[in-house]
Amino acid sequence: MLTLKIASAVFIFACGIFGGMLPWWGQSEPKGKRWLGWGIAFSGGVLLSAGFIHLLADANTQFQKLWPHNDYPWAMLLASSSFLLVLFIESVAPRLGRVAIGTSITVQTPRMIEAIKSSNTYPYLLLLTLSVHSILAGLAMGAQSSLSNFAVVFLAIIAHKICVGFALGASLHRIGMERNRARALVAGFAIMTPLGIVTGGLIADVLASHGKVLFEAIFDAVAAGTFVYIATFDVIREEFLPPPPDRMSKWLAAILGLVLMAVVAIWT
Repeated sequence: MLTLKIASAVFIFACGIFGGMLPWWGQSEPKGKRWLGWGIAFSGGVLLSAGFIHLLADANTQFQKLWPHNDYPWAMLLASSSFLLVLFIESVAPRLGRVAIGTSITVQTPRMIEAIKSSNTYPYLLLLTLSVHSILAGLAMGAQSSLSNFAVVFLAIIAHKICVGFALGASLHRIGMERNRARALVAGFAIMTPLGIVTGGLIADVLASHGKVLFEAIFDAVAAGTFVYIATFDVIREEFLPPPPDRMSKWLAAILGLVLMAVVAIWT
């Protein structure tokens, strides 16, 4: 079983790299720009579904396990609070390099444009939340003792890894990050699940502790709000406002991303 877990960890790492670098590879194709737009819309649907269907639902379940006699919606409170916190960080707090509202784009210098790109924080927030979530998923996978349960978790993680890896890569591509730098961040994300698998296989007995359940519940709720913010404000909004000429195909791509993650939720 240990050999199987190690082989699975290597394969999952490769899937994370593949999904994360797709935006750059696809751009080299003749119709790369159109495919990238569809892919970004697809990633918005993935993140939206991951936030509502997976993370928020999981957080709510964990809180109910911890406090079965307390029906206060802690998961929803934390998710909505994290949504507004990211909004504050992105749009309210003073940030260097941000061009004043109303400034004409015709007077922006290349240095100013680079400052705008570098001031975007949401890809790094996405990287942080995805990394912690990947570790938790890996812990769950590494803790499996039966082959059937291991296979179910493995397939679910593969589906997640490619989709959310693409969402991360699309976010990094959107802000104009260089390929080499993006590759390093994608690799950091990709390695998190294998690390969790190895750790989970070694300390499976720790996973049932009260502290672990509480941490996972809090993190899932906070990550849910972050995912929903990124999906709506930083991905879907940018692709649909102003309305693009291929708005229907992009909307269908977003629907496809949501449906795919909704189907994955059947086995997770």
